[in-house]
Amino acid sequence: MISVPETLPDDPILLKQLLLSLHEQMSSKDKEITAKDGQIEHLREQNALLIQRLFGRKSEQSSDPDSPQLEIFNEAESLAEAAPEALAAEVEEEVVAPTKRRGKRQPLPAELPRVEVIHELPEHELICECGYRKQAIGEETSEQLEIIPMQVQVIRHIRKTYACKACESAPFSADKPAQLFEKSLASPSVLAMLLTSKYADGIPLYRFEKMLSRHGIDIPRQTLGRWVIQCGELLQPLLNLMRDRLLDSPVIHCDETRVQVLKEPGRDPSSHSWMWVQTGGPPGKPVILFDYTTSRAQEVPLRLLDGYRGYLMTDDYAGYNAVAAQQGVERLACWAQARRKFVEAQKVQPKGKTGRADIALGMINKLYGIERE
Repeated sequence: MISVPETLPDDPILLKQLLLSLHEQMSSKDKEITAKDGQIEHLREQNALLIQRLFGRKSEQSSDPDSPQLEIFNEAESLAEAAPEALAAEVEEEVVAPTKRRGKRQPLPAELPRVEVIHELPEHELICECGYRKQAIGEETSEQLEIIPMQVQVIRHIRKTYACKACESAPFSADKPAQLFEKSLASPSVLAMLLTSKYADGIPLYRFEKMLSRHGIDIPRQTLGRWVIQCGELLQPLLNLMRDRLLDSPVIHCDETRVQVLKEPGRDPSSHSWMWVQTGGPPGKPVILFDYTTSRAQEVPLRLLDGYRGYLMTDDYAGYNAVAAQQGVERLACWAQARRKFVEAQKVQPKGKTGRADIALGMINKLYGIERE
């Protein structure tokens, strides 16, 4: 509060000093009010952002390119060189409801085998009212997809044994076919289906166990898990080759995702682990590798990308700093992470207003459009 004396002095010098003192007090109060206004605005934006995160739309995807809502970005670009006051001007838009595009059913793949089923008219309908027999002049064709359920059979390997009764030499048996796992019930087709179901279709082992039980086959999930581990050991040379191709890539994308393993020896079920995903490979032959670790430390990407030279696309996690600091490695930033900040800034703008966040999003959308082309 500004203090003013009840009686003013008659001396001009004292009056000047009083005016200067009052001016300094007012300037100090103005600065304090400006700072508090900024703090209030900051808290308002934080509150609006928290409300949006709790109750608003979670998607960050922009509207359809044909939607009039994107006009806001075009207008923001046209105002890029305008004064900051002009950026806060309200924009009146004529909103037109977007028309939905009807999807077209895709034909069934031509490489699938076709089974023709001929549908003929009954014999009594082939005789015309005039007494003559009707002749075929054309046909109508339609296709329907059919799936043959899984067929299960047992392959019995019978090895004939021979011996010479004349000289009574040692008997000879036919060679046994090579097996992936010795003394195992699993054929290559069973193992291929097991791995495809688990890793491509996301079917847990206990569900695969139930699938087999419907056919009267009792194979515990512990056995299925052992087969998966053994297959991984056999596929290690292929994994090594894929990693070599990955490290030869000019660009590698890398990201880590937190996972929780409920039953892991020596670890608490609530502890967090990490799945590191690396993508790259030559054009048309993508390589995608997954590595499970219990740590998120920078030593993990150093080990996974040991010897790599090229561009590394990551998020802003500091664990990649050590890799990016190596000679020959150029770190690229993720546009999705940068764009998210502008989306958050746009969500806390006053309704009907445009700002610098709209300008940035419009530019980023243009980059996305070039990438799609």
